[in-house]
Amino acid sequence: MTIKVRCKACETVLNVSDQAAGKVVKCKQCGERVRVPVPKGDRAASKTRPSEVEQAESNSGDALESLDLRSMEDTKRKVCPGCAKPVDFDAVECPKCGVTIATGALSERQRIRYERKGPPPEEFYKAIWSNGWKFLKKHWGYGVRTAMIWSMTLSMSLTCLYSLNYYVKARTAELQDSAKADITNISISGNVLKVIVPKEKGSKVVYDNTYYTAAGSTIVLRAPHVQPWFEPPSAFWIFLTVVFQLGFGGWAWTLAITITKLTMAGEKRIKRFPVDFFGNLTMGFRFYVWPALLLTPFLWISGVVGVFSPIASGIVTGVLMLIPLLVLPAAVIHMTQNYQYRGWLLWWMAKDFFKTIGPSMYIFMLNIFMVFLVPLGVAITMLVAGRQIIASLMAREAAFLLWAKANIMDMGEGNFQFLFYQMPLVFTFCFLVFFIICGLMSFPAVFMMRVVGLYGVYFKPDLSLVNEFPDLESAGFGPRFLAFQIDMIIVSMLTCVGAFIGTLFGLLFTFYGWSAAGVLQVIVQIGVSLLLSGFYFASMEAGASRATLGKASIGLMALRDDNKPMARQQAFSRTASAFVTYLTLNIGFLMCFFRADKKALHDLMSKSKVVWRGEEN
Repeated sequence: MTIKVRCKACETVLNVSDQAAGKVVKCKQCGERVRVPVPKGDRAASKTRPSEVEQAESNSGDALESLDLRSMEDTKRKVCPGCAKPVDFDAVECPKCGVTIATGALSERQRIRYERKGPPPEEFYKAIWSNGWKFLKKHWGYGVRTAMIWSMTLSMSLTCLYSLNYYVKARTAELQDSAKADITNISISGNVLKVIVPKEKGSKVVYDNTYYTAAGSTIVLRAPHVQPWFEPPSAFWIFLTVVFQLGFGGWAWTLAITITKLTMAGEKRIKRFPVDFFGNLTMGFRFYVWPALLLTPFLWISGVVGVFSPIASGIVTGVLMLIPLLVLPAAVIHMTQNYQYRGWLLWWMAKDFFKTIGPSMYIFMLNIFMVFLVPLGVAITMLVAGRQIIASLMAREAAFLLWAKANIMDMGEGNFQFLFYQMPLVFTFCFLVFFIICGLMSFPAVFMMRVVGLYGVYFKPDLSLVNEFPDLESAGFGPRFLAFQIDMIIVSMLTCVGAFIGTLFGLLFTFYGWSAAGVLQVIVQIGVSLLLSGFYFASMEAGASRATLGKASIGLMALRDDNKPMARQQAFSRTASAFVTYLTLNIGFLMCFFRADKKALHDLMSKSKVVWRGEEN
């Protein structure tokens, strides 16, 4: 009688004799050991029972003998030999650790990535085209939005300038007519107008609807072509022009920083963010101030050349503006970091530029031909034929006004015609022209913003980025110089306030007929400006922030030598010491560049220091 048994390894059916029942036989097909079962009818006839030890040994051996190690591998899944993470069957490299699946070692590309902590730089030139184009296709709406915002801000800015020009011309003509009405007692010399009241009792002189009755007095005023610039309407239109210009630059800077940040973070889409008008104004301030601060060491060249030729000065300034454009990629990357002061300093930007001169020049050429080619063409056209174009536009404006008077409503020749006809006409024309120009610029601009982000991804190890502040370590010359430049903007505003107050006192001195009114006005202006500036520095450095706005924006603060906050008296002493340092032609400030403790002359005189703020509780 034969017994049929199936081999578990190869599924082969074996026919064995019943004498092998309960024993283990070898499979003829695969060589594995197979246990032959005992037929049911013969199990009861078995009288002998193996001992527990023999049975345990038999079971243990049988379990290992029947184990097929070749079937232990999971053929349905593939794992990385480096990190044992599951990978796709068609994967060449592990997405987790970068190990080549076939060899279990890092490829040359991954080795360079690990050494640089970034992708190989030679892949940058190829990656920007496919990556940038895909990004632009997904975010074409931002190109449209950028064109709309740029067109709107530029049109409003130019309309405000047109309104300013209209007011100045109209007001100048009005003042000149008023002066011509009494040429005997009113004279104009350069930028000065003098009103001389006769000595006879009861005499009076009328100018600009104002009666001057102080007999024998001489009143010095601004000339008719100067006075309109100092009046509230001019200040209003100038303010609006600046605001809309800041909005133009602010949107460009905000969008560039946003796209660069998400590119360096490995994200593929811009998260929806609202258009913050006041935030854009702040970023617009950076847009215009950054190149000015960057070129501070060279701006004196334009000033010197301007003494001899204003045209040559403009050409020199235009050439100098190429420097910010060359270092723009590195600067934008710095602006995305926690601490950005190196992006404002020329020597750090020059260092990063020369380290990445290849990609920086490549991006520079792309910016010239893709973004700035259209505005450069428009600018050259206006330089060559600007007068003819403006004359043609003015003639067409006059023709439109005649048509509007005949067919719509005659508003006269005054302000109503300007408000209802001229301003809307200028704005509409400017918007249509700027929308075409900005539409040709906005889409390449979004593409180039993505390219700058990829520049940060591929060349971040080569840039001198700062993400940590050493706690309470003395700050060097570079950060302090940058903070000083920012504070000078605040001081210039305080100087304007001082000039305004001095002008009021000058009018008061003139009203009382003081002969030295002009000199006293200048003295008051200088004195008030110095007092306001000194109070600004002292109160801010003795306050809760322990820093001026310039220092606080960079991450610096002023402390005593023992790392304690300064009292107000010491803060005023420090400010006075800084004024003494000015008298050394700023040589005392350069001391912090050479000293090991990085102290300037006024730091030593006031027993204080400027340190990094670091992380505070």
